[in-house]
Amino acid sequence: MKQALCTLVALLTLSFGHPALAQSPVDVGVIKDNDIKIVQKLLYPKAGRTEIGGHLAVMPFDAFTFTPAAALTFAKHNREDLGFEGILMGGYSLKNARYTELEGPAYGVSPDAYRFLGSVMFDTQYSPIYAKMNVAGQRIFHHDIFFTGGLGVTFEQAIQPDNSLAVAPTLGLGVGARIFTGNGYTFRIQLRDDILREKRAKTADTQAWFIKQNVSVVIGMSKLSK
Repeated sequence: MKQALCTLVALLTLSFGHPALAQSPVDVGVIKDNDIKIVQKLLYPKAGRTEIGGHLAVMPFDAFTFTPAAALTFAKHNREDLGFEGILMGGYSLKNARYTELEGPAYGVSPDAYRFLGSVMFDTQYSPIYAKMNVAGQRIFHHDIFFTGGLGVTFEQAIQPDNSLAVAPTLGLGVGARIFTGNGYTFRIQLRDDILREKRAKTADTQAWFIKQNVSVVIGMSKLSK
């Protein structure tokens, strides 16, 4: 019994004696906030990859029309925060309730509205934010926030009976989010504002320039190359 107690005491002494052999901590002083940097390997990198997407869009903010549309996109990401994207969009504007009311018997006026037919845009895409979000405490999603700006051309047609066509140079601006869902797929949502400088034939003798905004909400899926 005495021998067993001596053995137990010796083991406890060795156990508590190990921390004394550890290296003493080094005092580095006060660390400034700007000295703290988090280095993280991105789970879903974009640099050097291409991205192909299909999207549905709607332009619900026009005064006289409501426009459903669809778009195809192709992007090349040169860096994590910089890429270039081409966008091919097509749609068809419908008369909204306000337009129908104005051309009805109460007013008998047809507004000089033009319907969207399609556009071709070339954008620069800047993605300064990459982050993670916790959804309902159940799943972590990685996402980025991006801003776009570019130039292109928009094709529209008069709703009035002359059906005159307008080809308008366009400045496109936008902001969006890309949510990575795994296996190279992303869910994308974007708010675009395409600003058109549109020349409209008012009569046979006069023409006028208009500045028009096609504000669209775009939702779709894309696939990043390996």
